[in-house]
Amino acid sequence: MTNRRDFVLKFVPMAGAAVVLPRVALGAEVEALTEDNKMAVAMGFRLHTDKADQAKYPKHSNDQMCAKCLHFTVPGAETAKCDLFNKMVPKGGWCSGFSKRP
Repeated sequence: MTNRRDFVLKFVPMAGAAVVLPRVALGAEVEALTEDNKMAVAMGFRLHTDKADQAKYPKHSNDQMCAKCLHFTVPGAETAKCDLFNKMVPKGGWCSGFSKRP
């Protein structure tokens, strides 16, 4: 590095990366989805599939649950991140975005 300007232009981005990358690598804590979340309300999300509104969602059945959904990122886990909400959901939950896992 020949001068102060080159040093600053190379050091500042590296310092920023040193702060950001550990959070990305370790994964920031993902919060749990609640039934009163705006998107959850819009999608009819329930923490327990048997509490889903049958009148509003007539195609719902009690065997549909997050654990069997394509958007549940860790099959077999008690809770996992949902790709639709980008939050943690319980395996027994349900929303209108349910897509059966193949």
